[in-house]
Amino acid sequence: MRAGRPSSAVPRRVDARRNREAILRAADEVFSEEADVALDEVARRAGLGRATVYRHFPDRTALAFAVAAHHLTALKGLVRDEPFRELLWRVLAMQARRRPLVRVFRELPERSQRQYTHALIALLRPAFERAQREGGVRADLEPADLALLFEMHEAALAAGPARRAEPAERLVRVFLDGLAAGAHDRS
Repeated sequence: MRAGRPSSAVPRRVDARRNREAILRAADEVFSEEADVALDEVARRAGLGRATVYRHFPDRTALAFAVAAHHLTALKGLVRDEPFRELLWRVLAMQARRRPLVRVFRELPERSQRQYTHALIALLRPAFERAQREGGVRADLEPADLALLFEMHEAALAAGPARRAEPAERLVRVFLDGLAAGAHDRS
């Protein structure tokens, strides 16, 4: 057995991981700012060449899925400790702030959109059920009702005055207050 120098594959894997993280950070910025997300702009912001970005992500849909997966992973880390209301606020705020990302998902076939929504609801389910047991969420709701909430929020965001930050935040507070236990008893 010959003693040789360490394989150069390890540094490339570290570089590839670092490049992927830079691409995801840059893409997240672009998805929150620009209507038409171009991979060239993501490459520029990440400080990488176009070929590097395309090697990791062949198109903006693949990049959008990776950015969304990154956010879901971060959210998953919070589910056990954060109150449901805070988690839902984060999801709805992301839906409002990352309009180009949402548009990419809205271009997907309906089945793919449902799969993503179901994955998000499954992630939120433990916090939802915990809040329900603790009396923070209405007992007559089910986690599946969140899909309707997301659709209502999307319709409001796409429609008009809710495109601006203040009305959108007010709408989110209305949604959250409507989910609260005792909300259906008010008249």
